[in-house]
Amino acid sequence: MLLQINLIHDSFVVLNFFSLFIILYLVYIVAKKIERDKILSNTAGFALYLVTFGIFVFYTGLTFMYPEIEPILIDWISVILILYYGGMVLYIFLNEYEQKKFSSKEKENRKFSYVMTLISLGGYSIFVILSLFGIYDPLISFIIIIIPFIIATNGIMNKFRVLEIVKRKNPNIWFYTGLALSGFSNFLFSFALYFGPWMLYLRYICVILGSFLMVYGWQLLPNLSELDWMLKMEELFVIHNKTSSLLFKYNFQKETKKNEGKIDSDLASSAIGGINALLSEILKSKGHINEIDYSGKTISFSHGMHSICILIADGPAEEFRYRLEMFHLNFENEYKEELDIFSGEITPFEKSEPLVREYLF
Repeated sequence: MLLQINLIHDSFVVLNFFSLFIILYLVYIVAKKIERDKILSNTAGFALYLVTFGIFVFYTGLTFMYPEIEPILIDWISVILILYYGGMVLYIFLNEYEQKKFSSKEKENRKFSYVMTLISLGGYSIFVILSLFGIYDPLISFIIIIIPFIIATNGIMNKFRVLEIVKRKNPNIWFYTGLALSGFSNFLFSFALYFGPWMLYLRYICVILGSFLMVYGWQLLPNLSELDWMLKMEELFVIHNKTSSLLFKYNFQKETKKNEGKIDSDLASSAIGGINALLSEILKSKGHINEIDYSGKTISFSHGMHSICILIADGPAEEFRYRLEMFHLNFENEYKEELDIFSGEITPFEKSEPLVREYLF
């Protein structure tokens, strides 16, 4: 019996340290996405939230594992909750800060953009003040803060809803599922006092799985600072040099395309390929044409050994040229054998979306 108790206790200790290690590793994964000149970003806020969440999970786990020092640990639980809730409030603030900073609409820039921060800060302040007098209800404060947390996150998700490449991966489903699991883990700790220690096993499963899902969903989103130029991208074509056959096409914003007239992609690619060939012949001494500007649209060309890559965008952006060339280079490397013996079969090229995500996302 004593051996069984020790095994249960030791397994909790291992799981407690393991869950902290996993969360800190995920913090490292998220932190790698933070741009050097953009420390004040929603990604930095999310990384800080994960740190405070990891500390909270680890500390509350100690109270169950070491009952002999439980009174001492409980005396400091309010400090840990202040730290944990503070991480959530900071995340909300940085979310709203970056949304305002990179808002492309003048009206959005003028209006007050920190409503969720104020609401969460109000609940947080009440919790801190009451904690000083030994009176606090962590559940009510958690609810007051978690609602703005979700709304602020949803604001970020909605920014990218028009991007087809983001929409296909459903980052909001992954993130909110992870958030629900990690939030539920907080309640499972309380349930362990009534239903037995086995609830702690379920708690650590929810903590680890929930954290992974949140980070996975977050990693599917680009940085908000990149949204402006990403929203300018409209269509991508890859055309075979000799035959002008359309090898691959991608619409970046399919929702907006529904409201416009439908264009025959094969016809468009043949026309563009023909224009490119004609201009190349006319400008033979100067080489291939790299860019055309017409009526506010920019058509960028990248020329390879077997194919031409064309990106249609709503206006110029320096970022397009580099990313288009990187995509094209890797496209020709990926499908070198197929391009060498191309006979009209385009099925192999239909699986090029991962390259779009890697180099144009």
